[in-house]
Amino acid sequence: MNAQAIQILFLKDLFLSRWWLFGYLLGGLLSAGVTSLPGESAGFIGFILMVTVTIAAGIHMIGVLLLAEQVDMTRTFVMSLPISLLDYSIAKISVVLVTFLIPWLGILTSLAVLAFVVPGAKPGVIAFLVPVFLFMLAGFCFQLVTAVISESTGWTIVVVVLGNVLLNVFLMNLNKNPIISELVKSDQLTWPPLVLTIIAIECLVIVTALGLAFLFQIRRRDLI
Repeated sequence: MNAQAIQILFLKDLFLSRWWLFGYLLGGLLSAGVTSLPGESAGFIGFILMVTVTIAAGIHMIGVLLLAEQVDMTRTFVMSLPISLLDYSIAKISVVLVTFLIPWLGILTSLAVLAFVVPGAKPGVIAFLVPVFLFMLAGFCFQLVTAVISESTGWTIVVVVLGNVLLNVFLMNLNKNPIISELVKSDQLTWPPLVLTIIAIECLVIVTALGLAFLFQIRRRDLI
């Protein structure tokens, strides 16, 4: 494994996506700010905007940094350099993941801070937000796996749509659960066993999906 080659490929893609990344991060932070405005409507609109920005960042980065390389023949040039398939796979999947995690983590962190500093905010809502954001991260990881395996924009979009549907079902079931409903209204941040179980399952799904993405990528005989 060539650590220097991985670093160069990683930083190259990170630099090329810097303005899009900045835009998604800024949009996410502004959306988080909207949730702190007075009124239930502002909170609802801000939440929808955050979800939209997060999902859009994921599919855009997968499209630009992974799927587009097959179309514009960038991958052909990169693989002609003295790097291995393992080097390319680690650099490519890592940078796609990081470009999603930057706005994802920025939005979640800002929400956690706002929950403690905004007058009238309920810190207990953090125990609701963490499973929701982990669900979106898991959905992104499945999109990444789909893009790696199929190399198809169409199939990746299908997974995006399916993920959005499942997210709505997940949110509906969370809101209906009395334990979660009490958490959202609580002035104390607690982590009931139900929430910890959901988080553990989501983390397992995320790790499994990323493992599959690396496995399928490095087992390819030809990336060109």
